[in-house]
Amino acid sequence: MAPRFLDMETRAGKSAEEARHMKTADKTINVLTGKKKQLIRDTIMEAAEELFSMHGYHNTQVMDIVKSVGMSAGTFYNYFKDKRDLFGQITSRNLEELRFRIRKLREPVNIWDHGDRVDKLNQSYGAYFDYVTSHRQQFLMVLRGSFGVDEEMDSTIWEHYSNLAQDLAEDIQNWLDMGVIEGVHPITMAYAVVGMTMHLGHSFLMEEKFTREEAIETLTTMSHLMFESHMTQAGRKALEEMQKNNAEVPE
Repeated sequence: MAPRFLDMETRAGKSAEEARHMKTADKTINVLTGKKKQLIRDTIMEAAEELFSMHGYHNTQVMDIVKSVGMSAGTFYNYFKDKRDLFGQITSRNLEELRFRIRKLREPVNIWDHGDRVDKLNQSYGAYFDYVTSHRQQFLMVLRGSFGVDEEMDSTIWEHYSNLAQDLAEDIQNWLDMGVIEGVHPITMAYAVVGMTMHLGHSFLMEEKFTREEAIETLTTMSHLMFESHMTQAGRKALEEMQKNNAEVPE
């Protein structure tokens, strides 16, 4: 009986080991399958983004998209309900990427320091125009190619734009709370800055009437003038002290 019992234990051990191997294999297959699906989804979205940017939403059909990537229409509908669903996902993704990038530009700044403020503004607008230049088709599609699809889509897109302004408004409110600036409505100024920046980016790409450097310099100057026009007495005093200390530093 002992050998049979030991044999049963051995079989049980092997079964457990096989089950673990099968579970690991299933996980590996699921990971690979997930990566393949994501690759197909990304391929469709990238091709569609380019076509939407070049020809517009209404002039781009599903067959144009699948033909450009060498896929069947059936494959397309495995990933997206229809053209509108695809367009909505691309637009939301792009606007979230833009929002994340702008958030990264809002690194901590010594708001009392004139030089630090100007440097951070210049760096932020410089990075923004790097994004506009590097993602020309994406930017143009997001900025002008999305409106007019339907009211629900327009509302969703406008919500993303509003989020950009809301993020900036939070910073402005913090500066108000710190006593650095006064007499400004945060959300109004935020919308003004976002609108000015987006429009200048569009004009830079489409009209080419000014250089990247000129655009950055103009945005930096205008933003800083708006900021300084609302500085409190404490803010101005801190600025004067900073300038005085800098002047006293020996060469």
